[in-house]
Amino acid sequence: MTLEELKIAEENKDWLKKCTTILLDPKNENPFPKPPFATNFYNNPPSFCHGRDEYIFQVSNEINDSINAIQPKLIRIMGKQGIGKSTLICWCAQKLNEVYPVPIIYMETSGQADDFNMRSLYRQILSKIEKTEFIDKLILNSIKQFIKIFNNEDINNFQKQLLEEFSEEEISNILEDDDYLLKAINEASFNEKLIELLNKNAITLKKKIPVNLSYLLIFWKAHIQNPEALEASNALGGTGTHGGVSIETDNDASKYLDEIIELLRWSFDEKTAMVIIFDHLEAGVSQQKEEVFLNLFSLLLNLRQKKYMTLVLTGTLDAYVAFDEVLQEDQRLQLDNWSKTIALTNMNPNDIIEIVNMYLTKFWSNFEEKPSPKNALFPFGINSVKYVYENHGQDLRKTIKQFYFLIEKYKKDKKVEYIDSFEKAFQIFRQRDDILLSFIEKKELKSKLLDNKITDSLRTTQVEKAICIFFDMLRDYPEYEYISNIEYNKDAIDCPNIIIEFFGNEGLYRIKTMGLETKISKNSNLITKEDIKKVYHILQNNSVDYMNLITNIPLHLNISFDLPEGSKITIGRIDPLNDEELAYLSFMVYFKKINNRKPRIEEIEFILNKLDLSPIKLKEKLNNLAMLKQILTTNQESSLPVFTPIKSFEIGPEIIKIEIEKFLEEKVKNNKKISYSSTIKTIREALKLDNNDKRWDEDIWSITMDITKDRSTKQTPKTIYF
Repeated sequence: MTLEELKIAEENKDWLKKCTTILLDPKNENPFPKPPFATNFYNNPPSFCHGRDEYIFQVSNEINDSINAIQPKLIRIMGKQGIGKSTLICWCAQKLNEVYPVPIIYMETSGQADDFNMRSLYRQILSKIEKTEFIDKLILNSIKQFIKIFNNEDINNFQKQLLEEFSEEEISNILEDDDYLLKAINEASFNEKLIELLNKNAITLKKKIPVNLSYLLIFWKAHIQNPEALEASNALGGTGTHGGVSIETDNDASKYLDEIIELLRWSFDEKTAMVIIFDHLEAGVSQQKEEVFLNLFSLLLNLRQKKYMTLVLTGTLDAYVAFDEVLQEDQRLQLDNWSKTIALTNMNPNDIIEIVNMYLTKFWSNFEEKPSPKNALFPFGINSVKYVYENHGQDLRKTIKQFYFLIEKYKKDKKVEYIDSFEKAFQIFRQRDDILLSFIEKKELKSKLLDNKITDSLRTTQVEKAICIFFDMLRDYPEYEYISNIEYNKDAIDCPNIIIEFFGNEGLYRIKTMGLETKISKNSNLITKEDIKKVYHILQNNSVDYMNLITNIPLHLNISFDLPEGSKITIGRIDPLNDEELAYLSFMVYFKKINNRKPRIEEIEFILNKLDLSPIKLKEKLNNLAMLKQILTTNQESSLPVFTPIKSFEIGPEIIKIEIEKFLEEKVKNNKKISYSSTIKTIREALKLDNNDKRWDEDIWSITMDITKDRSTKQTPKTIYF
């Protein structure tokens, strides 16, 4: 071992020791959030929002514009569960709050229709504001603005009145020292002076303050120390009457919501706007769905008459479809013409790697530790992070949840395991019992088979041995007793490297043999003439009855496969394996290493069938060789393809994008718009998706909206216009 290797080994040893003492300490928090960890603005605000820069820009611009726009904004954010809708909107609001004091009213959508009226909304707005630090800012700034009026103008002896109540030093502290003012409003004497100034100058102040003075007085009394605080608080919240303020109807609530907005704008020099978030629209799909969505629509229309406000709806495609189904055509048009629609698509796997890295970096920073770039994701590797994300249908929430539970398992076992390879990830994270490969599994297995570090000779030998092992294992089962022998000779010249004997147990006259000639290459792009010569030699010698080529490279175009005169051999497949078949071939080679066990009979059957080596089909062919005396050249001469539904996890976002691009290329030539229903139907058919499996529908439409956002003139949850 070199000095450099010794140094790396020592560093890894030290890092593992730190992980054992820190990461596995039950007293230390898990690096990943504990489920359930759905983001909301109050209980679990996001600590970062990675990989969404474009969407952050769009949403932030809308909110920022509403600070100066009289008409409120409406943003509809759609995307499947766990994709980050709540994180996006809460992050944007949170970052903007660092620049402007913006009250964020975050609400989970309700399944109760009564929750969507103006009176209920008013109460929730007030309640949400009062439960955050924003209430202190609002109280202090409104008092400062009030004192400034008296301090800067000599109307009706304003300055004189102010100095009669407060000294110059007190006035300076009120205007410049928030800590001083925060302490002062808890003193009854200070608040008596404040209220007296307002009451004595009510007529003049009406022209100076845009807020209804009765409402301002009630607001102050409800939040500062005074004998009438309880009565004022009840009146402010709509459960009582005090000082002429009473909120008994929706119209009352609407009027006083205007006053809250005026109070906000006045207190913060017009550099603020209100953000109201209706999160998880899908919760409205309840037994009261029709009433819920009609009430929500009416509420949105009422809010459209307000000023300086951004309204946000987030939900799944199904939720928006259900919402639209309840509304009439003119109602849908009103929302479509008013709102901006944003469809979130799945994040790039590299972004997920960075997100996992950010969680772990934050964890280690608590202990003043910084992992080396090599160990940044420890105890996970790049491949394992990608695999978990893809295996969970590109659901970030489920991905993080999986990592959380694995860390908890490590803590319980008091042992950490580094999941640095695809094989380990496959073993630990795979959620299904079947062996149908997902999109990422196919990609990784094919890559493993064609690894540059392996020579073509070794690669081919590995494949040949795996095929022999699989067929040999079948011989242990009575139903495959017709497989009488398997011969393997990797250096064979006069016959195929693999010969599988059928019907030997029924007598010499019944024996039929199938030969498999194999060549799997990483770098070559065609089979050499030497390989072809060997095949001719085998055919001329009639060394087997039936022969297949197992290869990933096409035959030389100048060499045709004419049977030599007198040949009795039937040739089966000669066209190259496709990507899916290469993946299953790799799965066969590495099955035991990945699964830590031998394959079961049904798994052997499944994989061989995927490779067009089904023993049952081969048995039938060998039984009917007289009728099969023909040469199969390419797939182009085969019969028309039969529609065979596939499982959702056999595809991936890149495949979906390709089909959508094809669809759009034809569709936009003659159409001014496309609908979500026709788009999903067309893409589902193109992908041959199982009709009962709808899990990719959300992705199909979201990806379509993402692709067309720069080509279309307008987008709504159900239609894209060109």
